[in-house]
Amino acid sequence: MFQLMLYGLDQATLDDMEKSVNDDMKRIIPWIQQLKFWLGQQRCKQSIKHLPTISSDTLQLSNYSTHPIGNLSKNKLFIKLTRLPQYYIVVEMSEVPNKPTQLSYKYYFMSVNAADREDSPVMALLLQQFKENIQELVFHTKTGKQTRTGTKRRLSDDSCPVEFKKTKRAGEMCAFNKALAHFVAMCDTNMPFVGLRLELSNLEIPHQGVQVEGDGFSHAIRLLKIPPCKGVNEETQKALDRSLLDCTFRLQGRNNRTWVAELVFANCPLNGTSTREQGPSRHVYLTYENLLSEPVGGRKVVEMFLNDWNSIARLYECVLEFARSLPDIPAHLNIFSEVRVYNYRKLILCYGTTKGSSISIQWNSIHQKFHISLGTVGPNSGCSNCHNTILHQLQEMFNKTPNVVQLLQVLFDTQAPLNAINKLPTVPMLGLTQRTNTAYQCFSILPQSSTHIRLAFRNMYCIDIYCRSRGVVAIRDGAYSLFDNSKLVEGFYPAPGLKTFLNMFVDSNQDARRRSVNEDDNPPSPIGGDMMDSLISQLQPPSQQQPFPKQPGTSGAYPLTSPPTSYHSTVNQSPSMMHTQSPGTLDPSSPYTMVSPSGRAGNWPGSPQVSGPSPATRMPGMSPANPSLHSPVPDASHSPRAGTSSQTMPTNMPPPRKLPQRSWAASIPTILTHSALNILLLPSPTPGLVPGLAGSYLCSPLERFLGSVIMRRHLQRIIQQETLQLINSNEPGVIMFKTDALKCRVALSPKTNQTLQLKVTPENAGQWKPDELQVLEKFFETRVAGPPFKANTLIAFTKLLGAPTHILRDCVHIMKLELFPDQATQLKWNVQFCLTIPPSAPPIAPPGTPAVVLKSKMLFFLQLTQKTSVPPQEPVSIIVPIIYDMASGTTQQADIPRQQNSSVAAPMMVSNILKRFAEMNPPRQGECTIFAAVRDLMANLTLPPGGRP
Repeated sequence: MFQLMLYGLDQATLDDMEKSVNDDMKRIIPWIQQLKFWLGQQRCKQSIKHLPTISSDTLQLSNYSTHPIGNLSKNKLFIKLTRLPQYYIVVEMSEVPNKPTQLSYKYYFMSVNAADREDSPVMALLLQQFKENIQELVFHTKTGKQTRTGTKRRLSDDSCPVEFKKTKRAGEMCAFNKALAHFVAMCDTNMPFVGLRLELSNLEIPHQGVQVEGDGFSHAIRLLKIPPCKGVNEETQKALDRSLLDCTFRLQGRNNRTWVAELVFANCPLNGTSTREQGPSRHVYLTYENLLSEPVGGRKVVEMFLNDWNSIARLYECVLEFARSLPDIPAHLNIFSEVRVYNYRKLILCYGTTKGSSISIQWNSIHQKFHISLGTVGPNSGCSNCHNTILHQLQEMFNKTPNVVQLLQVLFDTQAPLNAINKLPTVPMLGLTQRTNTAYQCFSILPQSSTHIRLAFRNMYCIDIYCRSRGVVAIRDGAYSLFDNSKLVEGFYPAPGLKTFLNMFVDSNQDARRRSVNEDDNPPSPIGGDMMDSLISQLQPPSQQQPFPKQPGTSGAYPLTSPPTSYHSTVNQSPSMMHTQSPGTLDPSSPYTMVSPSGRAGNWPGSPQVSGPSPATRMPGMSPANPSLHSPVPDASHSPRAGTSSQTMPTNMPPPRKLPQRSWAASIPTILTHSALNILLLPSPTPGLVPGLAGSYLCSPLERFLGSVIMRRHLQRIIQQETLQLINSNEPGVIMFKTDALKCRVALSPKTNQTLQLKVTPENAGQWKPDELQVLEKFFETRVAGPPFKANTLIAFTKLLGAPTHILRDCVHIMKLELFPDQATQLKWNVQFCLTIPPSAPPIAPPGTPAVVLKSKMLFFLQLTQKTSVPPQEPVSIIVPIIYDMASGTTQQADIPRQQNSSVAAPMMVSNILKRFAEMNPPRQGECTIFAAVRDLMANLTLPPGGRP
């Protein structure tokens, strides 16, 4: 019995062969002929196993029966090029006549279409046989160089009988199919260029064809002309074509799927500060990655290149206009900005005092518009760019008017205001209203345009800030409609006294014009035009009053903020504009139009005269500042005058002018300098308060003003709900009410308008000492109506005010210990009167609810903080709920169940001390024991060493 062994042949075929040979020895001849073709396939597979290919004996083709591929012999091999999945090399093997030991090989190039699914069969498209004279392709280069004598070899169908004149190297395989390996390598290298050349020809893009570079080791395709771009004017297109020196496509990387288009430009219009941009020519490299599903060098690559070329042309148009404007750009913009990078794909400008902020401009071919990105560099690296707040608005403005100079001017005008605005707190806070579980955002920054920022304070008040040139901003109450001052914007409420408050920050040195007192009653006749523009122009330094001339060949009319000199005169000569222009003529997209309250289409609202003395008479030393900038321009039918302002003026200024109050006065913009706006929005200590009395919550003057206005609004509602009697007051912004023993007056501080002050007058002066009333007033200003401006603190305080006099006086004494802790040095603890329930208190009510209950018994909370503590440790603090029985006069700790994980040592000690005090000091008739008991507790409470409550 014969046993057959052949390495690499599958066992089933080997078993069939063994059975056939053992049955009939004559059958071995057909098997040997079949094994000859099998060995030929193995030779081909081994010859290309190091190349990016996949070999298979069969291939599912949907059109196999109708395609010429079906006419080939059954002995063939399909070789798929993995880098070019749409291409195959087909090897057909046939016998050589009269040479039974040799095979004849024919090589075919076949292309297939892309399969819809991985398991679906493909369709054969092109089938073309390679040339027979392969030896000329292998051993002769295009330069005509011949191979060296002694190494010339003959390449036949079978590579075994190759004759060498030199000694055969050890380990060299005679079975290696050099022709097949060359075909695979040649197709893998050349077919991407062939595909790209065909696509360029189909799109009618002139090129030089596939060229050999690098001494025959690489290929390239050079374009002769790139098609013009849509949306780019002819002048820009010609300038770009003249500057383009070369455009070449090459393949990069080992996978032959990455295209690199090299563009060489000359005469760059902008020189950046980067060291790479200092030569006479600029090289731009565009990279394109081919997906496996796309043919290498297909239409997708050409489309991506044309999109990038369109992006280059779009940006080049803006850069050309910017380059022409550079000689006449204002000096302040030259100092403010510099060109950091211009690589034809994007323009990067650095700006600011230290050039620490950057802005990048490039054309987005997908969205067909300019894309702007912001960042920080150098000393500001890692910080946030202040203009991120208005990034969307900047992008919309630049796409509407792609002018780099105008963009720089907007950045210059808005950088300082945005730096100040970004310091405002925007984190939502709990417990600000009676709904303690509802979070309210302190300030919401709502950009309306690139130069118009709207600030919403706790979803109630609205401040409009308009950034203007020459270092100023215009601020108005955003609750009033731009089109009609008698109408309000839905969802917002006017902030009473805003005009007076803002005028305190007006720079008196910029008061260019002052009017007499009689002008309030006899305003000048309408003059037309935009009053705000004309007033701003008066504040302009002499060096900046020259209008920016229009540059020849530019698309924008006037890229800077200064219009032609005849602009104002043209407006003044058109009386009809006074009747058609409205206060809302502020174009949100234009950063250089001012709010003009003149010439409304409708009528002005009535001019209500608020009864009572003028704010100037109630505020000594306060006077109107810059009144010419805060008065509305009258229209043809009405002549109202508005504006209430106060500002401490220098002694050499004229006497103050009293202005009548108007309900819509704050709708008229107030002009502030950037430094004044920074002071307005920068967190700072509360003016007029001793640092020890001011709270720990640091906020800006604007937040203190708006917070005080909100607290005053809450107080009006609370008085109606509590058992307090409201007293009518003729003074605007003043709330007066009384309890059984006290008459109270609440108003904003006339000196700062940043705190809410309480003035208390007792009905019976003999029951109160002056210092007790001062403590009550100061406690209200610093602990009740001050930051963080919680409505429930007012509710708790009004409950205290409604308490009987002897109880309220004891509470005032506790308040004095809180305000002046240094005056009680013999006590071991500091005390804080909790007007709202703190989070660490016993769970009697949700945190933030009013912490004072006054019925037959009085419940309130105190926080005691230990004075002596080791520096690394935080001082020990405990919450003490105290209940006072009005009938018996005893003061005890309220029996409230504690949380399971809390310690009971401190509450037990507090309860024992208060019980011992009640036993040792029985209450007398009409006497309150609250303060005495609390003082005894603060003097005698001692926690165990190292113990925590």
